[in-house]
Amino acid sequence: MENLNDILLFKTNFVTEADKKVLGNLLKEAGINNWHIDCEDCDRVLRIVSGTLQHQTIIKLITDSGYQCCELT
Repeated sequence: MENLNDILLFKTNFVTEADKKVLGNLLKEAGINNWHIDCEDCDRVLRIVSGTLQHQTIIKLITDSGYQCCELT
């Protein structure tokens, strides 16, 4: 079970500012406000803080939009 301070980490392929804008819109529409992406990292790490979301929910949201996303363990 997840708690209010869970940090979900993902490897993505977001690179450009336009990609980041698309990501921001996707996450905003899903009600996700606490997130950060490191486009300088080779894994383009997406970090989301949530106590209610699961990794598979985020992966589906992003991959359905044509981007790559998988859980970082």
